[in-house]
Amino acid sequence: MKSIFLFIALFFSISCYSQTLELDLSLPQPRLGQSFYLTVSSDTLSKQIFNFAPDKFKVNSYLALSGEQTSFSVQLQALKIGQNEIGPLTFNFNGHTYKTNVIKFTVADSLPHVNKGIWIRKVPINDTTVYIMIDQRIPIHNRITRKNDNSISMSGEVNDNQKEAELKSEDMENAKIENWGSSSETGLDIAGSGSSYASFYKCYKVTIIQKSKPLILEKQAFDNLPDYYQFQNIKIN
Repeated sequence: MKSIFLFIALFFSISCYSQTLELDLSLPQPRLGQSFYLTVSSDTLSKQIFNFAPDKFKVNSYLALSGEQTSFSVQLQALKIGQNEIGPLTFNFNGHTYKTNVIKFTVADSLPHVNKGIWIRKVPINDTTVYIMIDQRIPIHNRITRKNDNSISMSGEVNDNQKEAELKSEDMENAKIENWGSSSETGLDIAGSGSSYASFYKCYKVTIIQKSKPLILEKQAFDNLPDYYQFQNIKIN
């Protein structure tokens, strides 16, 4: 009986001193062989490290010089497709126990070796929010310019001065969109075949405004969809 009480006391002692750190992914659904970043916010650690005497110093901010939230990160590469789980990660620092959350995600298969194509994925976050991820390859000779390319984007895409915007089409009044990241590459070659193409990646976060109303992404929600692509409606909820 004494050992049981000792175990309970030890458990609550560890629980009281442990502090939670949040894990995050740079890609909601990385592809096989694709590099991505796993980060953990270091704000909690910063508060422990920079624990100055309150009568001598006032801490104005724990942000980095750039004004962004400080974090630790590691670059990973997906080696297997399917469900993945990372965490909880636990470590001790300066007499305190830190424990991260568990992050679950899926690794998608790599893109086929073609110089032309469109791949649109829906990655759910919860019952009101999804990521819409767009991969596109355009043959170099079909590409216009880097400033005015013909890559696909979502209607209502935010500009550099906005963080989010509501989609303007009538069937999308119940959603808002956030630009979650984009990238592009040129001059790529498929297995030495000389089939060069421009590769575009865009990710959007779509959130339902009123959960009680159904939301379906239709073709009108996307700009620059080429005629050859057979779009299928994307059901959000």
